[in-house]
Amino acid sequence: MPRQKKTPSLPDNWDYEETLVRIESITQQLEGGELSLAEVFDQFSEAVGALQQCDRFLQEKQKQAALLIETLVAEDEAP
Repeated sequence: MPRQKKTPSLPDNWDYEETLVRIESITQQLEGGELSLAEVFDQFSEAVGALQQCDRFLQEKQKQAALLIETLVAEDEAP
């Protein structure tokens, strides 16, 4: 059976909104066309990492919401 990848946890001081602002800033820099090729790759790599963090955060929150909903439904069905 293949091993599942263990997703690293987010840093304690990580902030979703700040990460989105950083991604937007990188996007604007990339669209501006003023960066060298090496800088483009560096910025792109940073943006991909930030997007992965946002995705991980949203998946965790979705799981938490689903668990809360299951708990509410189970409480409503209890006699």
